[in-house]
Amino acid sequence: MRETVADHFETLGLAPGFRIDEKALEERFRELSRLLHPDRHAAGGPTARRLALEKTIALNDAWRVLKDPSRRAAYLLQLRGIDLGEGGAQGAGKYLPPGFLLEVMEQREAFDEARAAKKIAEVEALAAKVRRDRAAALEALGNAFDRNDDEEAARQLSVLRYYDRFLGEVRAWEDEAFEENHG
Repeated sequence: MRETVADHFETLGLAPGFRIDEKALEERFRELSRLLHPDRHAAGGPTARRLALEKTIALNDAWRVLKDPSRRAAYLLQLRGIDLGEGGAQGAGKYLPPGFLLEVMEQREAFDEARAAKKIAEVEALAAKVRRDRAAALEALGNAFDRNDDEEAARQLSVLRYYDRFLGEVRAWEDEAFEENHG
């Protein structure tokens, strides 16, 4: 017999939705973590400890997904029948706006050239532009969920993931540069 798995919103006692009060989410997570911690159920025997551990695992999974806007959006879309995959490579490309890949390629080329030439100001300027574009995509994502426009939400999430990968590469380069200079 297969057990029914509560969805992440149910696990944290929240109504499903993209826009959530992140402070309330964190407070709820901490409260439930204290209540469900397996050490609190040690006197209840092995079954009680196992159940507490299972609920703690489900709680941690829910927290990991819902605290991150990109993962929360992917999860909501999955609940609505659109699966973009965790990494975004599976099926996400079909939702990208026309011309976006060309824009991304140009940004990557500029980043690679600036990185190779160690032009820090150019890398910072590129990163600042992508951060602004990311913020706009995140707002557009929230607006799409507000309108229940799942196709637009999938498009904005796909764009957001590209920006997140780009910014991750910038952070990695900044860390390397710091190590080289201060190592």
